[in-house]
Amino acid sequence: MGLLKATYGGVEIPIKITKLDRNLSPPIKNTTKAVGNTNGTDLMYSRYDGKTIIIEFRTSNQSAGKLSEFRRNIAGIIKSKGTKQLIFSDEPQIYYDAILTDEATLSEEYLTSTGKLSFYVPDGVAHSTAEKSFTAAENADGILEATIINNGTEEVPVSYNITHNHENGFLGIVSEYGAIQLGKIDEVDAVPAQKSEVLFRCDSADEFLSTFTVGEGIFDKNQNYGRDGTFGSVSLNGHQWLALNSVGTGSSWHGAIMKKDLPADSSGVTGAKNFTCQYTMWFETGKVPQTGAIEVVIGDSAGKQLASMHIVKSSTNSNICSAVFQVGSVEKGRVKYEPGYWSYTAKGGVIKIVKTGERFEFHFNGKKYSYSDSSLKDKEAYSVSVSEIQYSNRGKANLVTHMYFGYLYFQKDNVEYLKDIPNRYPEDSVVYVDGEAGKVYVDGIPSQQDEVKGTKYFKVPPGETKVQFYYSDFSDPPPTAEARIREAYL
Repeated sequence: MGLLKATYGGVEIPIKITKLDRNLSPPIKNTTKAVGNTNGTDLMYSRYDGKTIIIEFRTSNQSAGKLSEFRRNIAGIIKSKGTKQLIFSDEPQIYYDAILTDEATLSEEYLTSTGKLSFYVPDGVAHSTAEKSFTAAENADGILEATIINNGTEEVPVSYNITHNHENGFLGIVSEYGAIQLGKIDEVDAVPAQKSEVLFRCDSADEFLSTFTVGEGIFDKNQNYGRDGTFGSVSLNGHQWLALNSVGTGSSWHGAIMKKDLPADSSGVTGAKNFTCQYTMWFETGKVPQTGAIEVVIGDSAGKQLASMHIVKSSTNSNICSAVFQVGSVEKGRVKYEPGYWSYTAKGGVIKIVKTGERFEFHFNGKKYSYSDSSLKDKEAYSVSVSEIQYSNRGKANLVTHMYFGYLYFQKDNVEYLKDIPNRYPEDSVVYVDGEAGKVYVDGIPSQQDEVKGTKYFKVPPGETKVQFYYSDFSDPPPTAEARIREAYL
């Protein structure tokens, strides 16, 4: 027992544990009811409360000063306004969500002192430090199904990560313990496919270069920036990214630009009044003085800016950049952030520009920014321009380290209101269901409005539980679905 150690909130408690009482289980409370004149009672239900873990310890004191230092150090570690993970070295694979309770005692003696710490565990159980995942596959009936194996002793919530390999309008997650429904199942069959149609898509630098016309395009606010730079490609993280190969020349911003005119839809009509343009952008600095900008501009029939989103870093003495949202040629919003390796745009953040009538939406960093302009209600998109640029004579050596495009697609939506768009989950969109919190996220954005009334976020008991996934019949190939649990133990 003397070698047993404990960590709290990720910090080791520097004590020699002499006795540890983790209790066999939390206190069990049984609720019973007498029935008529019969003997005995009927058990209505059982439940357990939180439990207390008691640690008794000993410490050697080299001096009074060392003892005082020890006392302050321990107090700093165990102080908490909420629960933290309490882990013991003999069970490193589990943790308790615990908080100090009662009075922490320390009997001070000259050479050896003893003490006691009591931690309260509100939920009464231990949790696995590792999360288990289960990937769904088609069963014998052609239904996407995952078998969850819970080797713990308690029922636990289930979270889901669903990646779409095709457009989709509905998700159903079903087990014998409940069902989660997202989207509108009754819209799917009644809506023609052309109501929401992807006009083009680029998934690599080669596809960008073969699909777009290099040297043509619109800069933000219709600026006349230099465009004699060149594009190239960079292979990172298993993907071919569109990069700036040479920055070109100019006294202001300059670099490379390319444009794609929207093709006609399946009914032969050109132009998109309502649309979704989604893409991934990697914008990450390696040094503070680096500068650069990367843009996506939606153009109208006159070759003018209809909407745009760009990230720009012009400061050479601070590592701050701005994500700028523009409607027409007017700036509507700006988000400042630090584009380090931990930022949203490092390694490719998903970004959307959405127009529905007069409403423009920009999806960035897990948030949605909405603006309206009634004068642009019937204005149609006719082109998409992408550009990567540098400022003045700073050259490529001072360019933002990672400044690339990953993929981009343009979807035409022929409905007046966003809620009527049938294919609410585009290809590559990711739906995350937080089973413990009972919340839904689409590409990192809270989307509780997708939840259908009657949804039940169920838990799975110890043993095997089969969970089936349902989706729109036009979603082919089906989504990739994964269930995740964190086992719990008495």
